[in-house]
Amino acid sequence: MVKVFLVSYLPHALKEERVDIAVVMIGEGFADMRVARDWQRVLVLDPGADIELLTELTREIRDTLQVPGEREEMLLKMEEYWSNAVRLSVGKGCLTADPASEIETLASEYL
Repeated sequence: MVKVFLVSYLPHALKEERVDIAVVMIGEGFADMRVARDWQRVLVLDPGADIELLTELTREIRDTLQVPGEREEMLLKMEEYWSNAVRLSVGKGCLTADPASEIETLASEYL
């Protein structure tokens, strides 16, 4: 089983309007993510969004996923310390025999 998380951008926390910007999947021997191909949906929701910051943030997540000992700490950091503008969903279990294929399917659905 793997766990799936959505990373969402919320420019106005009280409005709860969000755009999913990444899908993260972590499981036994598997860790990967997919990021939105472009930032158009973010810019529609928030024309003043700091795309450079969001790009760097997703790059940092991707780099950290490659270091097995840092994955859990990264998830905790994401949940506790990120600004209200970027949120990590609660992880959901996903039964799959092929995580690499499943993450592509989820990315096409959510991003």
